[in-house]
Amino acid sequence: MSHIAYWLLLLLPPLLLLQAVGCNDDALDASKAPCDNFHEHACGNWHAAHSLRALGAHDMRSKLSALSRQQLVQHFEAGGNEPATQLSSFYSSCLGGRQSLPSYMRALQQRHAHWPLLSANATTTSGANFDWAAAQAALRQFGANGLWRLLVQPNWQAAEQRIFYLLAPSFEQLGLGEMSEFLHERYLKYLLLELKLRVRRAAALAAQLVQFEQRLRALQSQSQSLVLHAPQQLQQLAAQLPQLQLLRYFELLLGARYTPQLLVVADIKYLEQLQQLFAAQQVDELIGSSWLLLQLPTHFELLRHEESTLAEQRVQCLRLLQQLLPQPLAALHLRLLHGSAAAGAQFMQRTQQRLQTLFDSLKLQFERLLNATQIFKQDADTQLLALEKLRAMRLLLPPALPTELPTVKAAAAAGLGYDEQLLQLSQSQAQQQFGLALDCLQLPCEAPPDHALGPLDVNVYYRLKQNAIELPLGLLRAPLLDAESQNQTLRLLAGLGYMLAHELLHGFDYDGINYDAKGRIMDASWPPRAIIRFGLRANCYLGERYSNATLTINENIADSEGLRLAFDTYQQQQQLLGSGSGAALATREFFVAFAQNWCGQQPAGASGQHASHKERVNNVLGNFPEFAEAFECKPGSLMHPSQQCRIW
Repeated sequence: MSHIAYWLLLLLPPLLLLQAVGCNDDALDASKAPCDNFHEHACGNWHAAHSLRALGAHDMRSKLSALSRQQLVQHFEAGGNEPATQLSSFYSSCLGGRQSLPSYMRALQQRHAHWPLLSANATTTSGANFDWAAAQAALRQFGANGLWRLLVQPNWQAAEQRIFYLLAPSFEQLGLGEMSEFLHERYLKYLLLELKLRVRRAAALAAQLVQFEQRLRALQSQSQSLVLHAPQQLQQLAAQLPQLQLLRYFELLLGARYTPQLLVVADIKYLEQLQQLFAAQQVDELIGSSWLLLQLPTHFELLRHEESTLAEQRVQCLRLLQQLLPQPLAALHLRLLHGSAAAGAQFMQRTQQRLQTLFDSLKLQFERLLNATQIFKQDADTQLLALEKLRAMRLLLPPALPTELPTVKAAAAAGLGYDEQLLQLSQSQAQQQFGLALDCLQLPCEAPPDHALGPLDVNVYYRLKQNAIELPLGLLRAPLLDAESQNQTLRLLAGLGYMLAHELLHGFDYDGINYDAKGRIMDASWPPRAIIRFGLRANCYLGERYSNATLTINENIADSEGLRLAFDTYQQQQQLLGSGSGAALATREFFVAFAQNWCGQQPAGASGQHASHKERVNNVLGNFPEFAEAFECKPGSLMHPSQQCRIW
């Protein structure tokens, strides 16, 4: 089909145009020439309805998440005769109930009775009498952290094993500027007033708590370059840091499953600084214990959302459901999307097979590229390492989900309100996390995949230390998966295929080449010759077309090389079409479908590691001679630059 014929297509009525080029909405803007700015051409008329924007929609992916939120909100707020579930009970109490600080104080007092601030005769002392280990264990049982963060994450030396990490606090609420510190101090004062302190005392103590937190952060600033040490047994770490009472902390936290042989990776520098602070008796008991006491309501954002809009409160309640009850929420999402639990299960079975086939075809095509590249010329050993890594790469798909939703009988019988349900669910989640580490104390073992189960996540991830790509449930819906699409293969490869290929390429970017097939840091990475050849090709992604190129280079590589992989895979599957007019139109349709993945705008404060949506379309397609040919873009135009980047 000629370029003129394509322009005639753009003049068709919207419905006919969508049928002609297979677009999933009316985002195309025919008034924008494709060679001048393809992002505006493909997305100039894209928008999200106000109801979806209120639920977080700002671009194509967040619109998918907002659609899922909208469907869940309508279900939870519709009422009807359906039996109450744990999900609906929690959502209703979250949306309708006011948080109460005494609930959180009682929860801590039940696990650690002595909190100076809650005593009638609270005084300033050296802190030698306060049971710091018990207080911190009480916090962590509900998912909150205190003087350190305790996480359960994959062993960085063996990703198949979960272990404990002891790190410095994040200090997110304190922030880095004067304004954030002021707001944090005001929030702490508000909590102290809720505890019935008089205004002047609450203000003075809040200021002291912020100063104490600043002292803790200063310990961290002395160890900003975090070096992950090899995992060590808890008893060895505790012997190095006796003042911190780590054995007692873990014994109180884990109960009957406690063992001093559990594995821990620690931020030794921070913990040593913290120990010195306590050894010198520089921690005031009232101030330090009060700071710990308020970490629980701070963790649960107590009263922070009282002045939020209804839409913001809905988003917050759904976020908590996704965090605390991901599997039941995912099961409900599938049921609502497909009409029944059985239909949802059948959809997942078909989709898992379909996506695994898609992933296998992408891997096969990339293997062809690895076999053909000059990067490994006369370097069969490095080529074999790359091939082994590719062949071992896994696709993590959402697992099988329960067909029946948990009822609310237990919560209803106990008369639990929102705060009590929140604490109960958080405690259950913490115990599940600890169990992952305790179930696998020695290698070899195989931990379950670390997969985000909730339906509201729409980001694909490459797990560097697992050599695996995680595809979230939130993306498995129309238009990315649409049984009624006229050209399903094309749209699948230009959408989810591109996303998977993007993540696959992260396994072979400047970070990925340092990790082997099992996700372990290689003792010796690629030899200098291969790295130089790779770097010479990758330097193109540092050109003037790319904003903030040194920071965004890995993402720019994954964007462009990932689309190349998806496009080549599509062409391999469509060889029977030949080079006629059908193939030419399909090429244009493929590039339009890709560009519409990036309709909309980035949210404010988005990660600086990614270019803008406009650049992620225009710079990527500018690297494709096939694009310039399909749309007849003149050399030197924005979409046909003189320098076109390609590594593989």
